[in-house]
This record gives sequence, structure tokens and C-alpha cells, in this order.
Amino acid sequence: MKNLSQIQIKRLTTVHGWSGTILGVLLYAVIVTGTIAVFAHEIADWSVGGTGKTDTLSATIDRNVRAVVEPLPEKYRHSIGVWKTARSELIVFPHFHTRNPETGKMEDYGPMFRMDRGTGEVLARHEGFAFLNADWYRASALENFLVDLHVQLYIPEPWGLIVTGILGLTMMAAGVSGLVIHRHLIRDLFVAERSGERLVSARDRHVLAASWGLVFAFLLGFTGSFFSFAPTITFPLLAEVAFGGDQEALEETLYTPQVNEDARPVPMADLGQMVSRSSATTGSNTGYIEIMNYGRADSRISIWQEPPARQLSWVHNVFDGGSGEFLGAKPIVGQKPSIGGVLYDLMWPLHAGDFAGVLSKSVWVGLGSAMAFVVISGLRLWVRRREEQPLWRRFGRVITIVAYGLPVAILTCAHANFLALATGANPFWWTPAGFLIGFAPCILPGLLISDDEPLRRLYRYLLGGGCVLLPLIRMATGGLDWRAALHAGQTTVVSVDITLILLGFTLIWWAQRPRIAAKPDPAPAE
Repeated sequence: MKNLSQIQIKRLTTVHGWSGTILGVLLYAVIVTGTIAVFAHEIADWSVGGTGKTDTLSATIDRNVRAVVEPLPEKYRHSIGVWKTARSELIVFPHFHTRNPETGKMEDYGPMFRMDRGTGEVLARHEGFAFLNADWYRASALENFLVDLHVQLYIPEPWGLIVTGILGLTMMAAGVSGLVIHRHLIRDLFVAERSGERLVSARDRHVLAASWGLVFAFLLGFTGSFFSFAPTITFPLLAEVAFGGDQEALEETLYTPQVNEDARPVPMADLGQMVSRSSATTGSNTGYIEIMNYGRADSRISIWQEPPARQLSWVHNVFDGGSGEFLGAKPIVGQKPSIGGVLYDLMWPLHAGDFAGVLSKSVWVGLGSAMAFVVISGLRLWVRRREEQPLWRRFGRVITIVAYGLPVAILTCAHANFLALATGANPFWWTPAGFLIGFAPCILPGLLISDDEPLRRLYRYLLGGGCVLLPLIRMATGGLDWRAALHAGQTTVVSVDITLILLGFTLIWWAQRPRIAAKPDPAPAE
């Protein structure tokens, strides 16, 4: 790597340190929640465990969709979304686009039906701007909260997305500056033990984790910023320039199969047969269905299939709604294959590690955990350099409280979710409330205990105990026991429980370990 002058090194070190410090606590929150959200779908299955794995988007789907759509007025047949929840219930959402007087934006309005997957019984019906009410279309309040906390830190739109986008850019800045100032990058990938000890200092641990995670930090920062800025800045700007501000026209151009308008009434072909053919063609499960212009000659059925083997992106198959003819696969974005479309397709799997099942997700969780450690250790090193100043010492205590308090609060919100389900309370209210309540047992000790090491030990006991108790709380509040879960094919339930128990006992063991006096860092970070 090119040698840099001392002045250049100092400037880059300043950029590296302040880019992590100014928004470091929020960045840590985004990384931790994102690391957990990698397994969001598995967490949803675990938190609502008790249903089988029957494919709701196949055998009875044609009958179920017809039953609720055909009695509706014509205006609701413009677009119909069909998908399944973590409880394997069917969601059918006939809707049209109209301006929401409260938000001033064009949004989807219509009746949303939640149906039994086998009998077609309507379990619930709501009508309105459906996507403003997560309990209408999601089964797991825990999944909904964790994803929303990661995506926009529970800040109202669009400001939450803008904040997380800025945090993504901050992560990229810290990664790039860290890469440039690493004069011995290859050597730092293999920091050796010194004088028969473990890694000599906190700085060594920070450098080791950061060296292995530099590329990953840049990747997460870039893809995360893309997802944050695309709906808030990029697409609205593109709609303004190319479509006179008509964002609906932009979305139809980018995502909807093009067809000449033909309003003649035509009977719909069997939707179940189209779903079966789509699944057989790609060799993967159906994730989402959209029916455009139901009952018309220009009807088109879009079926999104999960990524097939040895492929990273989803497949968008298109059928003629009247004849049931397979019209081919359409790019996820645009009407023709393009380099931009390929790059767009890669954004999600690279951001979430969703391309090789549990293996790739586990790798992403490991790297995400390392990056969370890098942020916290970097903040501590920065504070240590300035600990003679009272303000920085207090900030150091805040870092410790947040580092442990956030995971404790996430565990508490999971406990609150199960308790709400058991008592008949609204889990979509109590889950975020449980998150706020969970900070109390972390903030109070942080204010009362002056010695940092006993404080961290207490936090580890809290985390360990919370992890071990969570599977017991889940089963005690009506969740499946392991025998019933395995019999129902719910291996995710057992896997998550075992992971929590092992993690909990590991944290308890860590808290009980005798403290080893740390050797002073020879060169604290700037």
C-alpha cells in the first residue's frame, strides 16, 4: 500500500475516529438489529410456532382468491396481492392506488383478507390503507418490530430511512479510512499471541476484528444506504425527472409487465395451475403473487419465486391471466435484462446473506457480530484516549450501557411478545413497549455502579439468564414443546431454542470467569 505522510495518517485517523464516534451508538444499534434480522423469517416461524409447513400458495389458492375477489367492485381488481404469513395463513389484498389524506402520498387502499389455508374461511377482514397496520398482514409482532427497528430505528418515515442511510455512509467512511490507514493489513489479519498471553490489548482485538470485516463493512454500508435512500431520495427524484413526479407510473414501468390495455371481460384461468407450473419451472418455492386487472383480457399474473439453486436473485414469472399461458420470466427491475437490473438483484442477498440458506446467514451473523464489536471497541478506545475529561468519561459509561442494554432490551421485547400472546393482549403494542421496559434494568445499574467490570458482569448475567428463560417462557405461554414441534416439522422452533440456551449458558460462564488484569495499550487509538 502507498506510504502516507504523518499528516495524511493523522487526518485519516481523525476521519476514521470521528466517523465512528459521532453516530457510533446509533450505528451499533443498526448493526446489532441487522445481525438479528438476518434470521427474521426464522424468528417469525419460531415466535408463532404451532402451524405446519403446508404450501398455502398452491392447491386451494384459486378457490380462495375467487371467493373474496369476485364479489368486490371493479375498482378493487386493479391489483391483487397474495402471500402467506408465518402462520401459513393466506393474505389476499385487492386494492387500488389513491392519495392518503393523512400522509399526502399515493398508497394502496382496499380490503385485506386473512384466510385459513385449507378451508378458505375468512379469519379477519380489514379495509383501509393496509400497510400502515402491520397486524393486518403480519403474523409475528417480534419479526415486525426487529425489522422496523433495523430499517428505520422506529423513527417515522421518511426520516428513519434517511438516518439509517446516513449511518450506512458512516460505516463506509469508517471502513474506507480504516483500510487506507492500515499499513500492515495482511499482518493484522493474523494478530499473534504475545508473551504467552491472549491478544495483548483491546486495540489488538479491535484491529483483528476490523481487518477481517473491512470489506464486509463497506458492503453492508453500501447496500444498506441503497435500501434507505432508494425509496426516500433516488426513486422520487427519478419519478420527478422522467415521469413528472408520477411515482406510480415509475413503479409500473420498472416492475409491472407491459401490456396493451384491453378491458374486455375474460374468465380467469386456474391460479393454482399457474403457481404449480411456476414452481416447477424454477424449482423453488413461491413467495408472492400479484394479479393485475383481474377478469380482463389484459390480465397478467406475476409470480415471484424464491432464488433457485445456484442463483442469488428471485425469479419473476409472468402468465396471461385469461389463458394461463406462461409468458416467460421478467427481470425484477425493468422490462429487459440489464447490468443495472443484475446489480439491483444482488443488493438484497448481499445485504442479508440470503443466498445459501442457513450457512450464508450464519456467516453474515458472525461477521455482523464482529462489526458490532468493532464499533463498540472503537468507541471505547476513542474514549480511553480522552478519559481525563469528565464529559468523555460519562460518554464511556453510556457506551457500556448501550452495548449491553440493547441486547437485553431485545430479549425483553421477545418475552413481552410471548406474554402478550398468552394473555390476549396486543403483541404489536407490547413488543415495542417491552423493548423500552427492557432498558430499565440496564440504565439503573449503569447509574449506580461505578466500577465498570462488575457492571459488565451484571449485564452478562442478565443477558445469559434472559436467553435461557426465553424458550421456557415461549413454551409456558402456549408455544410448542420440542416433541410436538419436531412432529409438526417445525425444526426452526427447536433450533432457535437450543441456540438461545447455549448462548445463555455461554454468557453466564463468561460472567463467572475471574477477571484477568489487562495490560495497558502501548498505543491507544486516536
